Amino acid sequence: MMTVEEAIATIVEAYGDINLVARSLIVNAAEVASATAEPDTAEAVALALLQKYNPYTAPKATTKE
Repeated sequence: MMTVEEAIATIVEAYGDINLVARSLIVNAAEVASATAEPDTAEAVALALLQKYNPYTAPKATTKE
């Protein structure tokens, strides 16, 4: 599993279809959800793609009865 920073760098440095690259990367969805990038940068575009292909759903809270 890659870190979010490694995945962003891989997408930014990629030639060709960055959607295909982003779809193929294995990252922690929770880390992707909490990551930030400067707006209007290549890193922000890469992060948006990672968020698209690695959606995070928070675990539901369980209550004991």
